[in-house]
Amino acid sequence: MFAFLTVYFTGSFPPFANPNELSRLETVYAFVELGTFQIDRAIPVLMDHEDKSSSGGHFYSNKAPGLAFAAIPVYRMLRLVFPAPRSASDAIFVLVRMLTVSLLTALALARFTARLPPGPGAALVPFAIAFGTPLLFYGRTFFGHAWSAALLFLAWDLIRLSEEQALSRKTGVLLFGAGLLAGWAAISEYTTAPIAVVLAVRAVARRPLKTWLLFGAGGAIPVLLLMAYNASCFGSPWVLSSAREAFGEYAALAGKGLFGFGAPRPRVAWNFLFHPARGLLLFSPFWLWLVPGFLAWWRDRAGRADCLFALAATAGFFILLTGYPNWAGGWSLGNRYLLPVVFLAGLAVARGLASPVSRGLFAAAVAFSAAAHFLMTAAWPHLPSNLSWPPATGSLWFLERGWIAPNLLSSLGWVSLVPPAVLVGAAGVLAVRAARPLSPPARVAAPAGLLLFAATVLLAPGPGFGARLWRAAVYGTYSGLDPEREELKHAVQSASTPSERKTAADAWRQYGK
Repeated sequence: MFAFLTVYFTGSFPPFANPNELSRLETVYAFVELGTFQIDRAIPVLMDHEDKSSSGGHFYSNKAPGLAFAAIPVYRMLRLVFPAPRSASDAIFVLVRMLTVSLLTALALARFTARLPPGPGAALVPFAIAFGTPLLFYGRTFFGHAWSAALLFLAWDLIRLSEEQALSRKTGVLLFGAGLLAGWAAISEYTTAPIAVVLAVRAVARRPLKTWLLFGAGGAIPVLLLMAYNASCFGSPWVLSSAREAFGEYAALAGKGLFGFGAPRPRVAWNFLFHPARGLLLFSPFWLWLVPGFLAWWRDRAGRADCLFALAATAGFFILLTGYPNWAGGWSLGNRYLLPVVFLAGLAVARGLASPVSRGLFAAAVAFSAAAHFLMTAAWPHLPSNLSWPPATGSLWFLERGWIAPNLLSSLGWVSLVPPAVLVGAAGVLAVRAARPLSPPARVAAPAGLLLFAATVLLAPGPGFGARLWRAAVYGTYSGLDPEREELKHAVQSASTPSERKTAADAWRQYGK
């Protein structure tokens, strides 16, 4: 189901190309087509953007290169069949995404499901992770977040397999693979490097020197690749792309603290959890079960090593990110920066569903979460942080005007959303049934969550002027459904203060005809 939906939705919104994806795609294109990591000549072909680094008079991607490294052989293979792309939305790039991010994320979800403790709640948690978080959306994009989440979880899974097969000859291969995956996650999203270190501790603690060497040998490969890349692009193996930001605002941010990271900030932590456009607990309230889940896990003496690892990785990662001022991540869906620990945190959630009451309330929370994320990804999903409660103020507004997320049946308009809605709903029904007994029962819990979500959509207050202006500008520029910019005209005309009129004039100059 999850894998099918990563194929059903193309993940692209031409003519728009997300800078985060575009920066990586141009690296892949430049290396295979032009024999260089410089993206200077890729930019005129695919599109210019702000996610660039500058060194020696040339432009490079400002992203960690791990995902691009993995995509290069895939792209090269596909070029045997497909012509050179002319835009970032060409079929070859869609297939590159499917054969890297989507494939690995689906594999990680399958292994995550297999690793959950047996019990009636085991079916609900994979559904919650797959459809009640941004995982599905980022699993069908060329961002690094779902990719890194999959790598980290699969590395832990290999460590567990090596322990379960301690007398097998495969142990060495498994540990080497765990190190390789952990290291590849670190060079795909630099913020995950501390988790890779925690994984290393989990792998080698109380084990012989051979374990250290095998895990370290695997982890050394991606690190050496990164060092070679840095030396080639930025003149030193120790200089990251983040230190050579070409865009002034990003360069100023990276120049503060450690590549923009400082001391943890309570306000950022609050925003991560409760911000009306990004709040983790507002859009995925089932994460409340993390607390009882970790407590139950800790009481299991046999599982304490993994509990300690998952807690350290999840809590440490969250605290680290609260020191980053740009926590909202620009135009995005939910808290994308938190996604790398989604599977590790999910391991704890599963252990907090011991009673029928906990499963009944969890089912309601999951129904709410799945409905919210389905609606947010049914239309334009790259949402700004000033658009409060975007399912109502963004997604529904776009859908009412006929703007549907591109998919295999896009020509059918709204009807094209029926198959994925039915599939997600059917998966939800099966998951809830497998979790019985529940209190309240399944026929009450899930509908209650859906009704609560519907109420939040219907009763949500309208967006402010800036958000209305952004919404109309994006719709007119990228949907192809408002060539005369009528919605933007209405938004501009609604300006009522000198500041709003100035903002409106700037928006019209940039996005008007």
